[in-house]
Amino acid sequence: MTTIRMTSTQKQKLRKAQEILEKGSRRRISQGEAVAALAEFALRNRVLLARAQKGPMWMPEDDPFYDPSIVFDLGVTDERTHDRTLYGRR
Repeated sequence: MTTIRMTSTQKQKLRKAQEILEKGSRRRISQGEAVAALAEFALRNRVLLARAQKGPMWMPEDDPFYDPSIVFDLGVTDERTHDRTLYGRR
């Protein structure tokens, strides 16, 4: 048996992973089982793990269509305006 020291943020992430695993297996998953399942997933998906280590890919600087100087001014807005603009909700 091994003890792993984790921050509160890491513990929350582990709890969320446990919940996901429990929904899939329909039984209680221990923290050790969750860590083992996550390690197994990481070993099987090394490319995904490597991409995750590089950071978010939502701002590709080499993309010719990406321009951080573009700004949209929606004027005075409220929650309904945000929903309508972002999600097409009315």
